[in-house]
Amino acid sequence: MARPAASARSPRPRGETRGETREKSGHRRLGLSSEKVYQALRQQIVSGELPPGTRLSHRSIATSMGTSNGPVVGALRRLAHDGLITYEPSGGGMIKQFTDEELADAMILRRALETEAARLVARRAAPEDIEQLHAIVNRMGELVKREAWREADEADIELHIAIAQLTRSAGLMEALERCHLRELVRRRILVRDRQRDIQCLEQNHRRLVDAIASHDPDLAGRTMHEHLSPHKS
Repeated sequence: MARPAASARSPRPRGETRGETREKSGHRRLGLSSEKVYQALRQQIVSGELPPGTRLSHRSIATSMGTSNGPVVGALRRLAHDGLITYEPSGGGMIKQFTDEELADAMILRRALETEAARLVARRAAPEDIEQLHAIVNRMGELVKREAWREADEADIELHIAIAQLTRSAGLMEALERCHLRELVRRRILVRDRQRDIQCLEQNHRRLVDAIASHDPDLAGRTMHEHLSPHKS
């Protein structure tokens, strides 16, 4: 007599119970939901759709995004880690109002980190890495010619993120990601200064990429430091 066909269900890892499988699956779904909430709130904060001083309640966010409190708590904790909100476990959070001193301090930190990033990439960059950076600068130049200011400004941050990623340093990338988020907030606040500086956007960044392409860490670090000093784009 033939045996019944085996079930098509995916096997559990050896030693894992059904309860443990369900628990892990629940954690994955929770993490995915929390990521969606985090990305949505981060975009609204950076764009100014949610202005400084806005209160964020667990319940109202969960209701508006069709999720439970768990993912919202995780998202708010990440936003607090990014420095974009102050978090209150009992009630939610509040979008941070940056002072001039805090914005200036954030730029000091960013300048220090990106100077080291430029030095690392100058040592490690392969030809295809340099091509990637030049491609972003070329696109930036086309956007400036079309007076697509917002897209050109986004390309600016994209270039700096690409440089950070090319360091292959997880710690440096994580620290710079927080710096870049605060930089986006700073630019929104200082929008008139950005409109003035953006005219020289391509020229300034091409000089930076050329310094990295020279594979001279000292030149690359010095150029990045100057690039991020006051009155530079």
